[in-house]
Amino acid sequence: MNLETKLSRLFVYGIAIFPFFLLVGPLVSELFLISVIIYFFYFIIKENQFRFLNNRYLIFFGIFYLSVLFSTILNFIDFNHTKGGLFYFRIPLYAFAIWFILEKFNNFDKKIVFFYSVFLFILICDSLIQYYFGKNLVGFELKSGRVSSFFGEELILGSFILRTLPIFLIYLIMSEILTEKSNLIIVILISFSCSIIYLSGERSSFGLIILFFFTLFFISKNLRKFIIFIMLSFIFISIILTNLQNSDKNNPAVRMFSNTYNQVMKIDKRQDFNNENKLFNKVYMFSYDHHYHYLLAYKIFKDHMIFGTGVKGFRYLCRKKIYTLKDEEGCSTHPHNTYVQVLVSNGLVGFSLLILGLFYVIREIFMCRKKINSSKKFDKYEISKAIAITAIFVNIWPLVPNGNFFNNWLSMFYFYPIGFYLYFKDKNEKKIS
Repeated sequence: MNLETKLSRLFVYGIAIFPFFLLVGPLVSELFLISVIIYFFYFIIKENQFRFLNNRYLIFFGIFYLSVLFSTILNFIDFNHTKGGLFYFRIPLYAFAIWFILEKFNNFDKKIVFFYSVFLFILICDSLIQYYFGKNLVGFELKSGRVSSFFGEELILGSFILRTLPIFLIYLIMSEILTEKSNLIIVILISFSCSIIYLSGERSSFGLIILFFFTLFFISKNLRKFIIFIMLSFIFISIILTNLQNSDKNNPAVRMFSNTYNQVMKIDKRQDFNNENKLFNKVYMFSYDHHYHYLLAYKIFKDHMIFGTGVKGFRYLCRKKIYTLKDEEGCSTHPHNTYVQVLVSNGLVGFSLLILGLFYVIREIFMCRKKINSSKKFDKYEISKAIAITAIFVNIWPLVPNGNFFNNWLSMFYFYPIGFYLYFKDKNEKKIS
C-alpha cells in the first residue's frame, strides 16, 4: 500500500469520525479540516475533476462568503476582528471536500458504525455516572444538575449528540447493518442518546432532536415504525432515569419546562402611573437575556442595514454608549440566534442569502418526501439524503437561541452534513440520468 492510498484511507475514516475530533479541541479539527481541503484541491487538479468547483451550490456559498468578507473589511477594527471573516471560506470548502472524498471512495464501512456505537455507549454510561454520582469518569462535576460528561465546564453535550446522531443514522443506512436482530439494540442506543440530551438540560438541543425525528417521520414512510419506537423508548427511558434521581434540583424537567416558562413569562416589579409598586407579567423572547440581546442587535442593525457590522462587530459595538440599553443589558459576544446574528453581522445581504437557503432546504424536504413515498423499494441513497437535509434543516431552524454561528466548532458542525447531502444528491441525480 503506497502513501497516497494510506492517506486516502485516513481521510475517508477521518471524515466519518470527524465529530469526535471536535472533542479533543479546535487544533486537531482545524488541522484535519485544512488537510482535507489541501487533499481535495490536489486531486481535483491531478484528476481534472473541476466539476466540483463548477456548480450552483459553490456559487451560492461563494456569494455568502463574499458578503461575510465584505462586511468584515468594511467595518475593519483590527486583525483579530477581521480574520474570522477572512478565513471563513475554509468552512464551506470543507463541505465540498467531503462530497469529493465520499464520491471518490464511497466507503460506508460497518467498522464506523461499530465505532459510533461504542463511543455513544461510553458517552451514555459516563453521563449517567455523572448524573447519579455527581462526577464522571474523569472527575468532571455535575453543574446545576446539568450533565456535561467529557465536555466538563462546557455545557454542549446535548448539542454534540444532536449533531452526531444524523451521521450515525446515515452510516447505519448505508452500511445496511439494520436487521431484525440489530434494530432493537440500535433503537435502545439512540433512545438513550436522546435521553442524555434531555439530561444535559440543553433546551434548544432537546427541542431540535424532536424536530429532527418529526421531520424524518414526515419525509419517509419507511422509517416511521423505527422513529415511533425511538420516541416511545426515549420518553420511557427519560421518565425512568429522572425518577431514579431523588433531588428535584437535578431534575431536567424543572429547567426544561418550569424554568423556561418563568423566563419567558417573567414577573417584573415596577411602578405604575400612580407611583405604586405593582407586579406585571412581561413576555420575553426565550428569556430575559435573549430578549435584550435581540433588542440590542436590532438597534445596531438599524445603523448597518445593508452589509452589517462584520463577523465580530456586535461584541465590539454593543459596548458603545449610543447602543447601550438600560443597565448595559444585551451586550455579549454574539446575539444568541443565527438569524439575528447574520442580520446584524452581514446585514440584509447576508440575511437574504440565509433565508434563501432556508427556503431551499424546505423545498428539498418536500421533494425528498415525494420521491421516497412514491418509490416501492427502499432506496438507501434517497433515505440518507433525507437524513442529511433534515440535519441541515435542524441546524438552521430559526426559532431557537443558539451559539455563535461564526464559531469554528459550530460552523464545522453546520457545514458537515452539507457535504453528505451534496454527495447523495449527486448520486441520485446520476442514477436518474
